[in-house]
Amino acid sequence: MVSDLRRIASVDYPLNDVLMSGLALFHLQCPSLLRFQKELEEHEKTSNLATIFGVSAVPKNSQMRSALDRVNPDEIRPLLNDIFRLVDEAKILPKFRVFNGQYLGLIDGSEYFSSAKCNCPNCLEKEHAKGPITYHHQILQCMLAKPGLSTVFPLDSEEICKQDGHDKQDCEINAGKRLIERLRASHPHMDIIIVGDGLYSHVPFILLLRKCKFSFLLVAKPDDHVAMMDEIKCLREIGGVGKIEFAGKNGGVCRYEYASKVPLKADCKETTNWFSYVEIDKTGKIVYQNSWVTDLSVTAKNVVGLVKAARSRWKIENEGFNTLKNQGYHVEHNFGHGKKNLSFILFLLNLCAFFIHEILEFCDKLFQKVKEKLGARYAIWERIRSLFNSVILPDWNTLLHLILKKRFQIVIQPI
Repeated sequence: MVSDLRRIASVDYPLNDVLMSGLALFHLQCPSLLRFQKELEEHEKTSNLATIFGVSAVPKNSQMRSALDRVNPDEIRPLLNDIFRLVDEAKILPKFRVFNGQYLGLIDGSEYFSSAKCNCPNCLEKEHAKGPITYHHQILQCMLAKPGLSTVFPLDSEEICKQDGHDKQDCEINAGKRLIERLRASHPHMDIIIVGDGLYSHVPFILLLRKCKFSFLLVAKPDDHVAMMDEIKCLREIGGVGKIEFAGKNGGVCRYEYASKVPLKADCKETTNWFSYVEIDKTGKIVYQNSWVTDLSVTAKNVVGLVKAARSRWKIENEGFNTLKNQGYHVEHNFGHGKKNLSFILFLLNLCAFFIHEILEFCDKLFQKVKEKLGARYAIWERIRSLFNSVILPDWNTLLHLILKKRFQIVIQPI
Protein backbone atom coordinates (compact mmCIF):
# COMPACT_ATOMS: atom_id res chain seq x y z
CA MET A 1 0.00 0.00 0.00
CA VAL A 2 1.36 3.42 -1.03
CA SER A 3 0.61 6.26 1.39
CA ASP A 4 -1.32 9.19 -0.06
CA LEU A 5 0.08 12.36 1.54
CA ARG A 6 -2.29 14.69 -0.29
CA ARG A 7 -5.10 16.50 1.48
CA ILE A 8 -8.09 14.26 0.85
CA ALA A 9 -10.50 17.19 0.36
CA SER A 10 -8.48 18.47 -2.61
CA VAL A 11 -7.93 15.08 -4.28
CA ASP A 12 -9.64 14.60 -7.64
CA TYR A 13 -7.84 11.40 -8.69
CA PRO A 14 -7.10 8.29 -6.58
CA LEU A 15 -3.37 7.68 -6.11
CA ASN A 16 -3.76 4.23 -7.65
CA ASP A 17 -4.93 5.87 -10.90
CA VAL A 18 -1.99 8.27 -10.78
CA LEU A 19 0.55 5.46 -10.30
CA MET A 20 -1.00 3.18 -12.93
CA SER A 21 -1.14 6.08 -15.39
CA GLY A 22 2.57 6.61 -14.79
CA LEU A 23 3.26 2.91 -15.34
CA ALA A 24 1.18 3.01 -18.54
CA LEU A 25 3.25 5.95 -19.78
CA PHE A 26 6.44 3.89 -19.57
CA HIS A 27 4.87 0.56 -20.53
CA LEU A 28 3.79 2.14 -23.83
CA GLN A 29 7.20 3.82 -24.15
CA CYS A 30 5.75 7.29 -24.70
CA PRO A 31 8.54 9.86 -25.15
CA SER A 32 7.09 12.44 -22.76
CA LEU A 33 4.45 12.83 -20.08
CA LEU A 34 2.93 15.88 -21.77
CA ARG A 35 2.58 14.08 -25.11
CA PHE A 36 1.06 11.08 -23.34
CA GLN A 37 -1.55 13.32 -21.72
CA LYS A 38 -2.40 15.11 -24.97
CA GLU A 39 -2.89 11.84 -26.84
CA LEU A 40 -5.25 10.61 -24.13
CA GLU A 41 -7.29 13.82 -24.21
CA GLU A 42 -7.33 14.10 -28.00
CA HIS A 43 -9.81 11.29 -28.63
CA GLU A 44 -10.82 10.43 -25.07
CA LYS A 45 -8.74 7.27 -25.13
CA THR A 46 -9.20 6.57 -21.45
CA SER A 47 -11.07 3.33 -22.21
CA ASN A 48 -7.88 1.41 -22.92
CA LEU A 49 -6.35 2.66 -19.71
CA ALA A 50 -9.41 1.29 -17.93
CA THR A 51 -9.45 -2.13 -19.63
CA ILE A 52 -5.70 -2.76 -19.75
CA PHE A 53 -4.36 -0.79 -16.77
CA GLY A 54 -7.40 -0.48 -14.52
CA VAL A 55 -7.36 3.34 -14.50
CA SER A 56 -10.77 4.87 -13.83
CA ALA A 57 -9.78 8.54 -14.19
CA VAL A 58 -6.67 9.97 -15.85
CA PRO A 59 -5.09 12.87 -13.92
CA LYS A 60 -3.95 15.99 -15.71
CA ASN A 61 -0.27 16.60 -16.33
CA SER A 62 0.37 18.92 -13.38
CA GLN A 63 -1.79 16.87 -11.02
CA MET A 64 0.10 13.68 -11.87
CA ARG A 65 3.47 15.34 -11.28
CA SER A 66 2.34 16.87 -8.00
CA ALA A 67 0.93 13.60 -6.65
CA LEU A 68 3.94 11.48 -7.65
CA ASP A 69 6.37 14.02 -6.22
CA ARG A 70 5.03 13.29 -2.73
CA VAL A 71 5.26 9.50 -2.98
CA ASN A 72 7.88 7.78 -0.82
CA PRO A 73 10.28 5.74 -3.03
CA ASP A 74 10.44 3.06 -0.31
CA GLU A 75 6.76 2.37 -0.98
CA ILE A 76 7.31 2.00 -4.75
CA ARG A 77 10.31 -0.35 -4.61
CA PRO A 78 8.11 -3.25 -3.37
CA LEU A 79 6.53 -3.21 -6.86
CA LEU A 80 9.79 -4.71 -8.11
CA ASN A 81 9.44 -7.44 -5.48
CA ASP A 82 5.83 -8.07 -6.56
CA ILE A 83 6.90 -8.46 -10.18
CA PHE A 84 9.78 -10.68 -9.07
CA ARG A 85 7.33 -12.95 -7.25
CA LEU A 86 5.49 -13.44 -10.53
CA VAL A 87 8.80 -14.55 -12.06
CA ASP A 88 9.29 -16.99 -9.20
CA GLU A 89 5.74 -18.36 -9.46
CA ALA A 90 6.18 -18.85 -13.22
CA LYS A 91 9.20 -21.11 -12.53
CA ILE A 92 11.50 -18.84 -14.56
CA LEU A 93 14.19 -18.39 -11.90
CA PRO A 94 15.82 -21.85 -12.28
CA LYS A 95 16.94 -20.80 -15.76
CA PHE A 96 19.11 -18.11 -14.15
CA ARG A 97 20.95 -20.42 -11.77
CA VAL A 98 24.74 -20.70 -11.95
CA PHE A 99 27.16 -23.04 -10.17
CA ASN A 100 25.35 -24.74 -7.26
CA GLY A 101 21.95 -23.11 -7.64
CA GLN A 102 23.20 -19.59 -7.01
CA TYR A 103 22.22 -16.39 -8.84
CA LEU A 104 24.29 -13.48 -10.13
CA GLY A 105 23.30 -10.03 -8.84
CA LEU A 106 25.10 -7.43 -10.96
CA ILE A 107 25.54 -4.00 -9.36
CA ASP A 108 26.60 -0.78 -11.05
CA GLY A 109 25.87 2.93 -10.97
CA SER A 110 24.58 5.13 -13.76
CA GLU A 111 23.59 8.74 -14.37
CA TYR A 112 20.09 9.20 -15.76
CA PHE A 113 19.65 12.99 -15.72
CA SER A 114 21.96 15.99 -16.14
CA SER A 115 21.29 19.70 -16.52
CA ALA A 116 22.94 23.06 -15.90
CA LYS A 117 19.56 24.63 -15.09
CA CYS A 118 16.90 22.21 -13.88
CA ASN A 119 17.46 20.84 -10.38
CA CYS A 120 15.78 19.67 -7.19
CA PRO A 121 16.87 19.10 -3.56
CA ASN A 122 17.88 15.51 -4.40
CA CYS A 123 20.20 16.52 -7.23
CA LEU A 124 23.91 15.84 -6.98
CA GLU A 125 26.07 18.84 -7.90
CA LYS A 126 29.22 18.83 -9.99
CA GLU A 127 31.39 21.94 -9.96
CA HIS A 128 33.42 22.72 -13.07
CA ALA A 129 36.56 24.83 -13.29
CA LYS A 130 34.91 26.79 -16.06
CA GLY A 131 31.20 27.11 -16.56
CA PRO A 132 28.09 26.60 -14.41
CA ILE A 133 27.39 23.88 -11.85
CA THR A 134 25.93 20.72 -13.37
CA TYR A 135 23.02 19.05 -11.57
CA HIS A 136 22.46 15.36 -12.05
CA HIS A 137 20.69 12.25 -10.77
CA GLN A 138 22.41 8.90 -10.32
CA ILE A 139 21.19 5.48 -9.31
CA LEU A 140 22.81 2.26 -8.19
CA GLN A 141 21.14 -0.72 -9.81
CA CYS A 142 21.15 -4.44 -9.04
CA MET A 143 20.06 -6.80 -11.83
CA LEU A 144 19.72 -10.56 -12.05
CA ALA A 145 21.57 -12.02 -15.05
CA LYS A 146 23.28 -15.11 -16.38
CA PRO A 147 26.03 -15.65 -18.98
CA GLY A 148 24.44 -16.73 -22.25
CA LEU A 149 21.04 -15.12 -21.54
CA SER A 150 20.16 -11.75 -23.05
CA THR A 151 17.47 -11.10 -20.41
CA VAL A 152 18.19 -9.15 -17.21
CA PHE A 153 15.72 -8.69 -14.34
CA PRO A 154 15.91 -5.61 -12.04
CA LEU A 155 16.12 -6.64 -8.37
CA ASP A 156 16.50 -3.27 -6.67
CA SER A 157 17.48 0.34 -7.27
CA GLU A 158 19.00 2.87 -4.86
CA GLU A 159 19.08 6.59 -5.52
CA ILE A 160 22.48 8.24 -5.07
CA CYS A 161 21.43 11.55 -3.58
CA LYS A 162 21.95 13.81 -0.59
CA GLN A 163 20.62 11.99 2.45
CA ASP A 164 18.47 13.66 5.12
CA GLY A 165 20.60 15.06 7.94
CA HIS A 166 23.82 15.00 5.88
CA ASP A 167 25.57 18.00 4.38
CA LYS A 168 27.94 16.00 2.15
CA GLN A 169 26.89 14.58 -1.17
CA ASP A 170 26.07 10.90 -1.39
CA CYS A 171 28.36 8.46 -3.20
CA GLU A 172 28.01 5.10 -4.93
CA ILE A 173 29.66 3.11 -2.13
CA ASN A 174 27.25 4.48 0.50
CA ALA A 175 24.32 3.77 -1.82
CA GLY A 176 25.76 0.28 -2.23
CA LYS A 177 25.66 -0.32 1.50
CA ARG A 178 22.00 0.71 1.66
CA LEU A 179 21.12 -1.41 -1.37
CA ILE A 180 22.87 -4.55 -0.07
CA GLU A 181 21.10 -4.46 3.29
CA ARG A 182 17.70 -3.89 1.67
CA LEU A 183 18.35 -6.56 -0.97
CA ARG A 184 18.93 -9.16 1.73
CA ALA A 185 15.80 -8.04 3.58
CA SER A 186 13.75 -8.32 0.36
CA HIS A 187 15.20 -11.73 -0.64
CA PRO A 188 16.16 -13.38 2.67
CA HIS A 189 16.57 -16.91 1.30
CA MET A 190 18.00 -16.22 -2.15
CA ASP A 191 21.60 -17.33 -2.67
CA ILE A 192 22.98 -14.36 -4.61
CA ILE A 193 26.54 -13.73 -5.77
CA ILE A 194 27.15 -9.97 -5.95
CA VAL A 195 29.14 -9.05 -9.06
CA GLY A 196 30.69 -5.58 -8.99
CA ASP A 197 33.61 -3.43 -10.12
CA GLY A 198 36.77 -2.46 -8.25
CA LEU A 199 34.96 0.17 -6.19
CA TYR A 200 33.56 -2.61 -3.98
CA SER A 201 36.57 -4.93 -3.53
CA HIS A 202 37.68 -3.42 -0.23
CA VAL A 203 37.46 -4.62 3.35
CA PRO A 204 34.45 -2.62 4.69
CA PHE A 205 32.17 -3.55 1.80
CA ILE A 206 33.25 -7.18 1.74
CA LEU A 207 32.59 -7.41 5.48
CA LEU A 208 29.06 -6.08 4.81
CA LEU A 209 28.53 -8.68 2.08
CA ARG A 210 29.60 -11.43 4.45
CA LYS A 211 27.40 -10.07 7.22
CA CYS A 212 24.43 -10.13 4.82
CA LYS A 213 25.42 -13.62 3.63
CA PHE A 214 26.13 -12.69 0.03
CA SER A 215 28.89 -14.32 -1.98
CA PHE A 216 30.84 -12.01 -4.27
CA LEU A 217 32.85 -11.69 -7.48
CA LEU A 218 34.51 -8.27 -7.42
CA VAL A 219 37.07 -6.72 -9.74
CA ALA A 220 40.43 -6.32 -7.96
CA LYS A 221 42.75 -4.04 -9.88
CA PRO A 222 46.45 -4.58 -9.05
CA ASP A 223 47.05 -0.85 -8.42
CA ASP A 224 44.27 -0.86 -5.80
CA HIS A 225 45.59 -3.97 -4.02
CA VAL A 226 49.36 -3.60 -3.91
CA ALA A 227 49.85 -5.72 -0.76
CA MET A 228 47.68 -8.51 -2.15
CA MET A 229 49.62 -8.53 -5.43
CA ASP A 230 52.92 -8.69 -3.50
CA GLU A 231 51.56 -11.76 -1.69
CA ILE A 232 50.54 -13.36 -4.98
CA LYS A 233 54.00 -12.67 -6.41
CA CYS A 234 55.55 -14.52 -3.45
CA LEU A 235 53.08 -17.39 -3.91
CA ARG A 236 54.08 -17.70 -7.56
CA GLU A 237 57.71 -18.17 -6.56
CA ILE A 238 56.85 -21.14 -4.33
CA GLY A 239 54.26 -22.68 -6.65
CA GLY A 240 51.27 -21.44 -4.66
CA VAL A 241 49.43 -19.99 -7.66
CA GLY A 242 47.44 -22.36 -9.89
CA LYS A 243 47.64 -21.84 -13.63
CA ILE A 244 45.92 -23.27 -16.70
CA GLU A 245 46.11 -22.28 -20.35
CA PHE A 246 43.98 -22.96 -23.41
CA ALA A 247 44.45 -22.24 -27.07
CA GLY A 248 42.59 -19.07 -27.98
CA LYS A 249 41.18 -17.76 -31.24
CA ASN A 250 43.51 -17.50 -34.24
CA GLY A 251 46.51 -18.95 -32.47
CA GLY A 252 46.21 -16.93 -29.28
CA VAL A 253 46.33 -18.05 -25.64
CA CYS A 254 43.81 -17.84 -22.77
CA ARG A 255 45.56 -17.92 -19.40
CA TYR A 256 43.91 -18.39 -16.00
CA GLU A 257 45.58 -18.03 -12.59
CA TYR A 258 44.17 -18.48 -9.10
CA ALA A 259 45.24 -18.46 -5.44
CA SER A 260 43.49 -19.09 -2.12
CA LYS A 261 43.32 -17.15 1.14
CA VAL A 262 45.28 -14.08 0.16
CA PRO A 263 45.07 -10.91 2.32
CA LEU A 264 43.05 -8.02 0.97
CA LYS A 265 45.60 -5.55 2.31
CA ALA A 266 48.70 -5.40 4.52
CA ASP A 267 48.24 -6.24 8.21
CA CYS A 268 44.70 -7.48 7.55
CA LYS A 269 43.20 -10.68 8.87
CA GLU A 270 40.53 -10.63 6.17
CA THR A 271 41.44 -12.92 3.26
CA THR A 272 39.77 -13.82 -0.02
CA ASN A 273 40.41 -16.04 -2.98
CA TRP A 274 41.89 -14.46 -6.11
CA PHE A 275 41.78 -15.32 -9.80
CA SER A 276 42.75 -13.64 -13.06
CA TYR A 277 42.27 -14.01 -16.79
CA VAL A 278 44.53 -12.87 -19.63
CA GLU A 279 43.74 -13.22 -23.32
CA ILE A 280 46.75 -12.92 -25.65
CA ASP A 281 46.65 -12.88 -29.46
CA LYS A 282 49.09 -14.70 -31.72
CA THR A 283 51.45 -11.69 -31.83
CA GLY A 284 51.81 -11.69 -28.03
CA LYS A 285 49.61 -8.62 -27.57
CA ILE A 286 47.29 -8.64 -24.54
CA VAL A 287 43.71 -8.37 -25.84
CA TYR A 288 42.00 -8.51 -22.42
CA GLN A 289 43.04 -8.92 -18.81
CA ASN A 290 41.34 -8.61 -15.46
CA SER A 291 41.46 -10.02 -11.94
CA TRP A 292 38.88 -10.59 -9.22
CA VAL A 293 38.46 -11.54 -5.58
CA THR A 294 35.79 -13.94 -4.31
CA ASP A 295 34.72 -15.94 -1.29
CA LEU A 296 33.97 -18.91 -3.56
CA SER A 297 36.47 -21.73 -3.81
CA VAL A 298 38.59 -21.40 -6.99
CA THR A 299 40.01 -24.50 -8.65
CA ALA A 300 41.25 -25.59 -12.06
CA LYS A 301 37.80 -27.11 -12.64
CA ASN A 302 35.72 -24.00 -12.01
CA VAL A 303 37.99 -21.01 -12.75
CA VAL A 304 36.77 -20.76 -16.36
CA GLY A 305 33.16 -20.62 -15.19
CA LEU A 306 34.02 -18.04 -12.54
CA VAL A 307 35.65 -15.81 -15.15
CA LYS A 308 32.54 -16.05 -17.35
CA ALA A 309 30.34 -15.13 -14.39
CA ALA A 310 32.58 -12.23 -13.34
CA ARG A 311 32.79 -10.89 -16.90
CA SER A 312 28.99 -10.94 -17.19
CA ARG A 313 29.02 -7.65 -15.25
CA TRP A 314 28.94 -5.86 -18.63
CA LYS A 315 25.34 -7.09 -19.03
CA ILE A 316 24.02 -4.50 -16.59
CA GLU A 317 25.50 -1.79 -18.79
CA ASN A 318 24.74 -3.22 -22.24
CA GLU A 319 21.44 -4.98 -21.64
CA GLY A 320 20.28 -2.85 -18.71
CA PHE A 321 21.34 0.81 -18.82
CA ASN A 322 21.89 0.91 -22.59
CA THR A 323 18.39 -0.46 -23.19
CA LEU A 324 16.84 2.04 -20.78
CA LYS A 325 18.70 4.94 -22.39
CA ASN A 326 18.63 4.04 -26.08
CA GLN A 327 15.89 1.47 -26.73
CA GLY A 328 12.70 3.47 -26.28
CA TYR A 329 12.50 4.01 -22.51
CA HIS A 330 13.89 7.58 -22.73
CA VAL A 331 15.25 7.23 -19.19
CA GLU A 332 17.50 10.31 -19.61
CA HIS A 333 14.54 12.48 -20.62
CA ASN A 334 13.27 14.84 -17.91
CA PHE A 335 9.73 13.47 -17.52
CA GLY A 336 9.39 15.58 -14.39
CA HIS A 337 11.77 16.90 -11.78
CA GLY A 338 9.57 18.10 -8.95
CA LYS A 339 10.63 19.42 -5.58
CA LYS A 340 11.16 16.14 -3.76
CA ASN A 341 10.88 12.59 -5.19
CA LEU A 342 9.32 12.97 -8.64
CA SER A 343 12.42 12.22 -10.73
CA PHE A 344 13.25 9.00 -8.89
CA ILE A 345 9.60 7.85 -8.66
CA LEU A 346 9.28 8.15 -12.43
CA PHE A 347 12.56 6.27 -12.84
CA LEU A 348 11.22 3.43 -10.66
CA LEU A 349 7.99 3.23 -12.67
CA ASN A 350 10.06 3.14 -15.86
CA LEU A 351 12.15 0.35 -14.34
CA CYS A 352 8.98 -1.61 -13.48
CA ALA A 353 7.84 -1.28 -17.10
CA PHE A 354 11.24 -2.50 -18.29
CA PHE A 355 10.97 -5.49 -15.91
CA ILE A 356 7.54 -6.39 -17.28
CA HIS A 357 8.83 -6.14 -20.86
CA GLU A 358 11.78 -8.40 -20.05
CA ILE A 359 9.38 -11.02 -18.67
CA LEU A 360 7.18 -10.75 -21.77
CA GLU A 361 10.15 -11.25 -24.08
CA PHE A 362 11.47 -14.15 -22.00
CA CYS A 363 8.37 -16.30 -21.50
CA ASP A 364 5.21 -14.89 -23.11
CA LYS A 365 4.68 -16.92 -26.31
CA LEU A 366 2.22 -14.43 -27.80
CA PHE A 367 4.58 -11.50 -27.26
CA GLN A 368 7.46 -13.57 -28.64
CA LYS A 369 5.48 -14.11 -31.85
CA VAL A 370 4.94 -10.35 -32.08
CA LYS A 371 8.66 -9.80 -31.63
CA GLU A 372 9.43 -12.40 -34.28
CA LYS A 373 7.11 -10.61 -36.69
CA LEU A 374 8.20 -7.01 -36.02
CA GLY A 375 11.83 -7.51 -34.96
CA ALA A 376 13.22 -4.39 -33.26
CA ARG A 377 11.82 -3.45 -29.86
CA TYR A 378 11.01 0.11 -30.96
CA ALA A 379 8.89 -1.26 -33.84
CA ILE A 380 6.88 -3.41 -31.44
CA TRP A 381 5.96 -0.53 -29.16
CA GLU A 382 5.32 1.82 -32.06
CA ARG A 383 2.69 -0.63 -33.35
CA ILE A 384 1.27 -1.15 -29.85
CA ARG A 385 0.90 2.61 -29.29
CA SER A 386 -0.78 2.97 -32.67
CA LEU A 387 -3.43 0.38 -31.80
CA PHE A 388 -3.79 1.71 -28.26
CA ASN A 389 -4.61 5.14 -29.68
CA SER A 390 -6.98 4.00 -32.43
CA VAL A 391 -9.32 1.28 -31.10
CA ILE A 392 -10.84 0.36 -27.77
CA LEU A 393 -9.45 -2.99 -26.64
CA PRO A 394 -10.80 -5.31 -23.94
CA ASP A 395 -7.43 -6.62 -22.82
CA TRP A 396 -3.70 -6.88 -23.55
CA ASN A 397 -3.83 -10.21 -25.41
CA THR A 398 -6.40 -8.83 -27.82
CA LEU A 399 -3.99 -6.05 -28.71
CA LEU A 400 -1.23 -8.58 -29.45
CA HIS A 401 -3.61 -10.75 -31.50
CA LEU A 402 -4.49 -7.72 -33.61
CA ILE A 403 -0.82 -7.20 -34.40
CA LEU A 404 -0.53 -10.84 -35.46
CA LYS A 405 -3.82 -10.61 -37.40
CA LYS A 406 -5.15 -13.77 -35.78
CA ARG A 407 -8.77 -14.75 -36.32
CA PHE A 408 -10.85 -14.31 -33.20
CA GLN A 409 -14.34 -13.16 -32.36
CA ILE A 410 -14.43 -9.68 -30.93
CA VAL A 411 -16.24 -6.47 -31.55
CA ILE A 412 -13.82 -3.57 -31.86
CA GLN A 413 -15.40 -0.20 -31.27
CA PRO A 414 -13.71 2.67 -33.15
CA ILE A 415 -12.83 5.70 -31.02
